[in-house]
Amino acid sequence: MPGSLSQYWKKRDFNITAEPKGEVASAGKALSFVIQKHAASRLHYDFRLELDGTLKSWAVPKGPSFDPRIRRMAVHVEDHPLSYASFEGVIPKGQYGAGTVIVWDRGTWVPVGDPRKGYREGKLKFELHGEKLRGRWTLVRINNRKDERQEPWLLIKEHDDEERPASEYDVTEALPDSVNEKKAQGTRRKAQGKMTAPKKVAAKVSRAKTSTKKAATNALPEGARKASLPFAFFPQLATLVDEPPPGKGWTYEVKYDGYRLLARIDGDDVRLFTRNGNDWTKKLKGLQEHVRELGIASAWLDGEIVVMDAKGNPSFQLLNVQFQEVTGRAGLKWDMGDMLGGASNHWGGWTRPLDPGESLSASSKWRIASL
Repeated sequence: MPGSLSQYWKKRDFNITAEPKGEVASAGKALSFVIQKHAASRLHYDFRLELDGTLKSWAVPKGPSFDPRIRRMAVHVEDHPLSYASFEGVIPKGQYGAGTVIVWDRGTWVPVGDPRKGYREGKLKFELHGEKLRGRWTLVRINNRKDERQEPWLLIKEHDDEERPASEYDVTEALPDSVNEKKAQGTRRKAQGKMTAPKKVAAKVSRAKTSTKKAATNALPEGARKASLPFAFFPQLATLVDEPPPGKGWTYEVKYDGYRLLARIDGDDVRLFTRNGNDWTKKLKGLQEHVRELGIASAWLDGEIVVMDAKGNPSFQLLNVQFQEVTGRAGLKWDMGDMLGGASNHWGGWTRPLDPGESLSASSKWRIASL
């Protein structure tokens, strides 16, 4: 039952997209799997299992769950080439699946029983040995309605030592980033004791509306290392709880009633993204220009777009009215709350890994002050 890539090739223009064209490959000693977080028109997770020279693929809208009681919809899609497993990048607008793709998890999988029979009959059982997902899982096909163009399956966690209730743990929220970013951070941590970071760095600041240039010197914290700017970032989200967490050292911030917005600055290239990776740069050209005028060489900024009412309170209703207008969004304000981090922070070509339990806000002060 060899795989076919004809549908994959038919849907893509490889003169435009950076996705690999690939070919049906011979099987290796171990079967690989990959899960790619895909911020297309809707955020979803592409679950791919190597079988018969291609990656059998399913789109999982809500992502996997370690809770066996939760059954995740998994829409069966076309086979992908094995070379797609390492693909990270931005699929251009106008191309199939346009949006940002990161490698969210990867590893090997071990079939339970005959995988070809299971795939053909619609009940595929297997074990995952990944960087994030582990244990026994099942993909099961369900009866689709006549109006459904693609086969609906369910991705289910089996009962074993790896299961965890959803009320205690959501792997997509706890581990939102690319495994490649995690690897790069690990390399930088190992090198931390072998290198001495300079204590100051000078940067030339260019303004879009003036020819004036000035040098800005910022003190770097201990552990700062040179690093390239991540091309994608999915920020941490707030979790609803019944009461504040116990203990000292917590920082509180205002919850605005607006839209979460991220700014990626790479020299003169400034792009604005929603929390799900949708590109809103064209919708907010004025804000793009203001962010460019900050004179930052490279960074990810995290904030909230709001519109204030007559009393100075954020109004989600007024915000939606502003976005419905064809021209002009003068009432919009962007409250920039943080430099993006997670396991590390990035600013001006430098990264600063965070130690477990360390305050993100505290580690960001050295950069926020320079704004």
